[in-house]
Amino acid sequence: MEEERVWPYVLPFPLEPEERKLIWSILQSRVGMSILMKLKVEGRTYQQDLIRGTPYSNKSIIEYLKRMVSAGIIEHGMEQISTEKRRVWVKWYTPTKLGRWFILFLRPPGEIPADLARKTIEELFQVYSSSIVEVCEKYGITLDSFHRVLNEQYLKKTSKDTRKEA
Repeated sequence: MEEERVWPYVLPFPLEPEERKLIWSILQSRVGMSILMKLKVEGRTYQQDLIRGTPYSNKSIIEYLKRMVSAGIIEHGMEQISTEKRRVWVKWYTPTKLGRWFILFLRPPGEIPADLARKTIEELFQVYSSSIVEVCEKYGITLDSFHRVLNEQYLKKTSKDTRKEA
């Protein structure tokens, strides 16, 4: 029997129920999803660029940006820039680790640079590994069982690849 193929991504969610509710409300909204798709994975995204780049009202965009900050998906700040006529303050946003994981989850794999994908996979594995250790300690499970599963899956994958090459 062949195993069902599934999307190979797992996303961590915060333990706090209020943060999880906020994240779900963002992911279920066209406004929230549009903003997540427009945010830069690395570096600053300016509020004005988000307002200009989405078809939603300023008020809606600002409301969702506030939700994302509260949910721990993005951080925000202000900086002063000089224009031809004067100096103005602009608001910017950068994704947190959690936010970066959500943004990358939503992007097609071909749009993600290989080095960023590797870095993100390693970060996620570290998060899940620490959770596995906690669960093992709590329920008296040996880590050997998880090592065995990982090794079995690796061997299964490499043997399939070897057969395909032959």
